Amino acid sequence: MKPVFAKILEGLDNEVFKTKVIDQPYFSTAFHFHVECQITYMVESEGKRIIGDSIENFEKGELILLGSNIPHVWYNSEAYFDDKVNQKHARSISVFFNPDKLVGLLEQLGNMQKMKTVLQIAGRGMKFYGETKSQLKKLLVQLVKEEEDFPKMISLFKILEVLSHTKEYHLLASQGYTNTYQLKDNDRMDKVFKYVFENFATDMQLDDVAALINMNKQAFCRYFKSRTQKTFVEFVNEVRIGHACKLITDGERQIGNLAYECGFNSLSNFNRFFKEAKGVTPRDYKKMVATA
Repeated sequence: MKPVFAKILEGLDNEVFKTKVIDQPYFSTAFHFHVECQITYMVESEGKRIIGDSIENFEKGELILLGSNIPHVWYNSEAYFDDKVNQKHARSISVFFNPDKLVGLLEQLGNMQKMKTVLQIAGRGMKFYGETKSQLKKLLVQLVKEEEDFPKMISLFKILEVLSHTKEYHLLASQGYTNTYQLKDNDRMDKVFKYVFENFATDMQLDDVAALINMNKQAFCRYFKSRTQKTFVEFVNEVRIGHACKLITDGERQIGNLAYECGFNSLSNFNRFFKEAKGVTPRDYKKMVATA
């Protein structure tokens, strides 16, 4: 899917930042990017997350910082779309800020080189853990509770202070990732991603996927790799392995059944791709999860 450019602060030209609280049955935003940096606390939800060329499962409690113009989306799992049985909700707290405006404002108070460095690193997406995540959660919740602008700004400054000094994070997109998306094909990749997430456990045919966006197989392969910096097969295998990891973590499946439930046509292929992706076999991964 190709991300659509989103104008987060449209109509708020005089504002430095904006908060957004989501509480709805499922996330409905398409794959997109925007100039503003974004801090998101996932209060309640689960599914699959794409940030740049990173494809991972996500769950409640995660805290992410996105730099300027990195494509991203959170897709909920299938259970969120079943009206008959769904008791789940997608809840999140986000803060968006224009990095140039904010840094320009803060530079009047002192040297902001650490903050600039963090925002540059965030161009790959940052996932926080440990005490940093705990501090940021509390500050974000406090920020959205504030009713006056000045207390909100103080909370934001505290968040930026934590971000400027922490080393408790994982980078998400690869080091060589660059955003090659253009506005003209904003919905193509969205169609492809949604199709894969709904059908990765089946024997997907490349011709069928290419037809979704009116391309032949050869043109689609070139297009997909130019946009994601990986082949379509690599992308699908990442989604399948990610789903296998979730099933292992949930303790719901026997290892021998995972290959076929996740869309692989043989156990040997599953074991090979799993070890390439995670550095360990599925059985060793299960042992690691059990002792974590």
